[in-house]
Amino acid sequence: MDILVNNKNTIFNKKDFPMLISGIDKTGTSFFSICLLANLLKAGEKVLFFSAYQAAKEAFAEQITNNKENAIVIESGEEEIFLEVIKNTPDLSERFLLIKNMEVYSEKVFEATKGLNLVIFSGDLDKCSFADKLVEKDFSSKIFFSQSEKYPQEGLGNLPKYFGKIIGNRINGIIKLDIK
Repeated sequence: MDILVNNKNTIFNKKDFPMLISGIDKTGTSFFSICLLANLLKAGEKVLFFSAYQAAKEAFAEQITNNKENAIVIESGEEEIFLEVIKNTPDLSERFLLIKNMEVYSEKVFEATKGLNLVIFSGDLDKCSFADKLVEKDFSSKIFFSQSEKYPQEGLGNLPKYFGKIIGNRINGIIKLDIK
């Protein structure tokens, strides 16, 4: 699934990370995050996928048919298992790491991953226990699918589903999935 910024096909690179993707339920935040990670994998990057929900893992699996050897999908949604996996992944700094459903996890997840450059924190920022730390973090890209009370963004009216606003060092504008 292509990602468009200002209606132009956009390819993300390492300079666009770390990344924060925030949105409330039913805005397309989750599906967008999954598509982004799948696109990175399709572009030949190594990825690591962590989510609390099986449906998200299934949606990711549906999008990746090739390059599965470059993908680590943590089957458990348990935080302690995730922390153990990242401790024992020798090429972690070379992998794009998606922490989906960040609001489900404790600050331990943030502390273990905050120094990684290729990390993506995705979920409902306002429900996240470590939101204050995320607001303070220097992200290269921030994408909002809905207004956040903890990290309000100017000019972010009511957007249609799968539409967001990206504020980045390299890319800025309206971001959406090209759903065909």
